[in-house]
Amino acid sequence: GNRQSIADNYEYVMYGKLYRVTEGSGGREKAELQISFGGLLMLLKGDHSHFNKFELDQRLYLLMRKV
Repeated sequence: GNRQSIADNYEYVMYGKLYRVTEGSGGREKAELQISFGGLLMLLKGDHSHFNKFELDQRLYLLMRKV
């Protein structure tokens, strides 16, 4: 039918899996998340406190639109 989803508001939508979580060493509060979208890989780097809700093997959506 005409069922709408949040994806209808974006130009590009990808579904992926978080396959690696790396925490900083040497007392740094940095972390890295590596996500695979069917062969297209994304690396996110940032403060560990921003990544504390992510878990290994978690499934994620990436929603993008033009600005």
